[in-house]
Amino acid sequence: MTLKTILIACCLSLAFGTIGAQGSPDSTRFYGHAPEYAGVHIVFETYTNFLIPSTSPVVSVPINDDGTFDFTFPLSETTFAFADLGRFRATIYLEPGQSYQLVFPPFQPKTEVERLNPHFQQEEVLLGIANAESRLLNRNMAEFDAELDFFLSENALQLFLQSDTTRTREFQSALNKKYSFDHPVFHRHKQLSFLKLWQPAMRRQERQLMADLMNRPVAYHLPIYWDVFNSLFKGFFPGGFSREVRPEILGSIGQRRPFHQIVDSAMQDTLFTNRTLTEIVILHGLYEAFYNKTLTEATILHILQNAHTDASTQQNREMARQFYQKTSSLRPGTEAPDFQLTDAKGKEKRLKDYRGKFVYLNFIHTQNYACQKDLMVLEQFYRGMRKELEIVTIVLDESYESMERFVKNHPYKWDFLHFANAPQILETYNIMAVPAYYLINPHGQLSLSPAPAPEENFRERFAEHFIEFQREELRRNPPQERSIFR
Repeated sequence: MTLKTILIACCLSLAFGTIGAQGSPDSTRFYGHAPEYAGVHIVFETYTNFLIPSTSPVVSVPINDDGTFDFTFPLSETTFAFADLGRFRATIYLEPGQSYQLVFPPFQPKTEVERLNPHFQQEEVLLGIANAESRLLNRNMAEFDAELDFFLSENALQLFLQSDTTRTREFQSALNKKYSFDHPVFHRHKQLSFLKLWQPAMRRQERQLMADLMNRPVAYHLPIYWDVFNSLFKGFFPGGFSREVRPEILGSIGQRRPFHQIVDSAMQDTLFTNRTLTEIVILHGLYEAFYNKTLTEATILHILQNAHTDASTQQNREMARQFYQKTSSLRPGTEAPDFQLTDAKGKEKRLKDYRGKFVYLNFIHTQNYACQKDLMVLEQFYRGMRKELEIVTIVLDESYESMERFVKNHPYKWDFLHFANAPQILETYNIMAVPAYYLINPHGQLSLSPAPAPEENFRERFAEHFIEFQREELRRNPPQERSIFR
């Protein structure tokens, strides 16, 4: 059984908590018995940005060799967390001061096809809690959501076609009465879920629902808040703003005014009474526009970079940074993401080790016919261009041994690296299919992103970039003219 996707260095345990310690008001305890996960660390994460999305670790829980675990870690506020466990994503709301006897689902590893498919969706399951006293929040959340989702699945079409506000109001009243659990996070979750409930019946009055959301504080860490946000504001920018305000907003963006001035323009629309949420609507709109190509990339990146220092809250500044990082990564001229992987001889190699030469970085699977075909062409490139060009192949086979056998049985002389040490490299380099290619210049910057395959026009494109790079180096570092008097 392979558990690579949930392994993490044991040192994270020291950073996040202690083994066997008792809980306190500012800490949370996990304990239990999970023999299928013996000997690994299970990483719990939370979302730092639901819109991209991006995550950060909450805790890494060490499971002993006998399957037992007892681990306490600091936690200052109620937090939605999840752990990726093979084919499952297990979710839980964590509260400070609570002890949880966890029950993990039976481990089912991803198949190789699932693991290499960037669009594979793990099955979301609720993490089991064996001790009843710590179950209240998660039980109420789960049962409330189940009833609401069932009602919408059975009645959404009728509510939509008939704008049936009476039936919606009756169900809301009954559900609100049934679930009276007194907890601030559950209360916010319930009220936001009612906005979701009203959407089918108020499809022509969505601005009223937006106004309701504007009157609430931004719940950065609550999943339902972002479900509602996406359903109301996806595709909103810029056409959703009032006609009177829209030209001013687009003019401010086109002139690349400071972010706070763009927000000021947007808040001339009387709907936008909450500055914090207005900023998020604009940030999200710019992020969508980047991929929809409705605004120039340079303008969007300029404003996002400015928002990183100009937004009104620390959370929004961080969100702007994340949007900027997401949209600016892998762009030609930016530094290629580094990695540290093991080659076929068992040596660790980093991208930085190849500085000083162009690198034709490629991602393959040894059983893929297109990859095998390209490798034969690459072998010709290597013989004829190795003075100017380094080839580095990252292999996505399930096992390191598979790569090792392939290299041993073929005449290829360049470096083959196995991705298992850093599986996140698939996301970092946005690998959707194999083979995939990038050209990196001698300074470690992306030159062609993505690059053409070897049988396309790569040779010609490489020659252009090689000559251009040489000229730029001469311009920056002109040779010293020699004098006859020296």
